Parts: sequence; C-alpha cells; structure tokens
Amino acid sequence: METLLELDITKAAEFEEYIKKGGVVDATDPMPAGYRQAIAKVVGFQMLAEVVGETLFSEWLDKIPGLKRKMILTAKCQDELGHAQVLARVVEDLGVSRRQLYHDYVDGKIKLLNAFHYEFESWPEVGIAALLQNSAAIVQFQSLVKGSYYPYTRALQKIMREESFHYHQAIDLCETVWESGNSWARSEMQRGLNKWFPIMLAYFGPPDKEKTNQQNMIWRIKVDFNDDLRQRWVEKIVPVVRSLGLEFEDPNLKKHDDGTWSFTMPDWEEVKYIIQGNGPASNKRLAIIKARLEDELWLAEAVG
Repeated sequence: METLLELDITKAAEFEEYIKKGGVVDATDPMPAGYRQAIAKVVGFQMLAEVVGETLFSEWLDKIPGLKRKMILTAKCQDELGHAQVLARVVEDLGVSRRQLYHDYVDGKIKLLNAFHYEFESWPEVGIAALLQNSAAIVQFQSLVKGSYYPYTRALQKIMREESFHYHQAIDLCETVWESGNSWARSEMQRGLNKWFPIMLAYFGPPDKEKTNQQNMIWRIKVDFNDDLRQRWVEKIVPVVRSLGLEFEDPNLKKHDDGTWSFTMPDWEEVKYIIQGNGPASNKRLAIIKARLEDELWLAEAVG
C-alpha cells in the first residue's frame, strides 16, 4: 500500500482510495483540508460531550448516599474530564483550540446531543441513566475505533476501557438499589428507565442510510450507520436491564426472528427542538460551563 507521503493529497480520489484500502492517518501526515476539518469536528464534539456530560453527575456528588458511592461517582467524574483532556490534545494537534470549542458551545454555535439537555431528578435515576449512557457510548466507540484517524482511535482505546469500568459501576448501583432499596428507590429507578430509554435511542442520531452526502463514511471517520448502532445497543442493553428486574414501557419493543428489534422511534422533531437549547436543563448546562470559563479566565490569560 502506498503511504500518505507518496500521495498527491490534492487529488481527492487518491486519498479516498488509500483510506478505502484500510490506510490510517496520523497527526503529522499530509491530509486534505476537508478531512482535517471533519475529524476535528468529531473529536471536538466528543470532547465537549465529555465535559458537559460530567456536569450531570458532579452535581450529585454531595447528594448520593454513602461514602462508597460518593467515591465511585467522584472517580467517574474525574475519568470523564480525563477523557476530555485526552481528546483536547487530539483536537489541538489538528489546529483547533479547546477554549474556542468551549466558547462555541456557550455561544450556541455547537449543539450537543439531546442527552446533554436533561438532568437527574433522584439518585436512583443516576444509576439507570448511567447504565444506559455508558452502554450507548461503548457501542458508539466500538464503531468509531475502527476509523481512519489514528490519534483518535488510539485515544478511544483508552477511553473505552474506562467506560467499561463505569458501565459495571452502574450495574452494581442498579443491582443494589433494586435488591436493597425501598419501594420509592425502585420506583424511581423504573421512572428513570422510562425517561432515559427514548432519550438514548435518539442519542445515535436520526436514520442516515439514505443521505446522499456520506463523506465521513468514505473517509472512514464514521464506519456504521446510525440505525445499525441503535440496533446493536438495543440488543445489548435490553437483556441487561430486564435481568435487573426492570421492564420497558415501550409497547413496540420486540425482538424478531431475524435478530432485529423493533421499538418506538424517537420523535425527531422534538429531539431537534431539544437540541436547539430547549431541554429541561439546557440553560443549566450552559451556565455551568460559562461559569467554569470565567473562573479559569485568569489562567488562560496567564498562559497566553
């Protein structure tokens, strides 16, 4: 196989053929400007998701009962911000400032997925929501790690190991609540499942197989369609949740003889509305990140 240094990257066909044959791109390799912008957008988006996603959990550090659970939740929050740090280094090597990404989010130029526009209403909800979120992230990362940009896939390998740890932590919390909790705690966890299952179905994005512009697929920045990832997640998470003693309220949730699942698809117009900043906690998330930026302004100015 030719190396990137042997290619004329101004010729899109040559670069795409290299990628199609399984070629990978490193940070110091020549690459088309469009490819650089596309991978920077994906990595920057995930970096922001790690930072904003952490705020859903960190506000429960002083509320979740028991020192053990506080320690576990603290470790999870620390890991999430560690993931963001790793991804920030990747995106900065592509010429994008992490601080600019934060400002773009606060200014409404970057819209995060619907899951980051909500909040937890009780600590039993924290457990089931974490289980659904971490399992969805693992399914997504298992796909993205097959991509063509090596620094990103290398970072994902580290992140996936820690997400697996968070996944098992969430299972442990859910098992404890269901087996030892009172009726209120069990009902709250069931309510959390009813709330977060449709949210996480939307997490993978709308159906995209019919889209005419699949440049990220051609470049192997993305390697699977949204519906395929959604199916993999449902196949994985439904038996796990049912084994805990919980039940799904979706009347259309059913596994067919061919192994595929049917379920009630999200209302994509509603999802789009939420993503535009109209979720129950959209303003709260923005305010937290804005406050952090202001608190760290002196440091940013000191380091130039």
